[in-house]
Amino acid sequence: MEKQFATYPFTSAGVSQWQTDLAAAGASARNTEAALVEQGLYTFVPTRFTLEAAQVAFLDNLPPALCALWATQIAYAIREQIPITLVKPEARAAEDEPEGTKFIESEGSSGSAPAQPQPTWLADPSYYLRFTVGY
Repeated sequence: MEKQFATYPFTSAGVSQWQTDLAAAGASARNTEAALVEQGLYTFVPTRFTLEAAQVAFLDNLPPALCALWATQIAYAIREQIPITLVKPEARAAEDEPEGTKFIESEGSSGSAPAQPQPTWLADPSYYLRFTVGY
């Protein structure tokens, strides 16, 4: 199995490793991956990441328009090598707190000078796409 078709844990570290492997795979592989994302998050996320049943159910219940927006953002970030991060809270013990509502917020920046992109985007912290999972 080629690295570009590997699955990764759906964790901050897994998303980071996916980004690292994708960056090393070259422009053609990044374009192929971006095209896969553009087919839809409902297909892409379970194909690329190992999900628990609750995560699959959560993904299936996200609004289609939101998934389309995120797919566009992620595909653009992949093609332009803009870092994507997934921020997930540490696991909580069930007895410590009652179960809350899970949500995902996305934020991003295309940098301080988007009209003049530089090949050093990965080193520039002003370029990013971040998904934060909260409870």
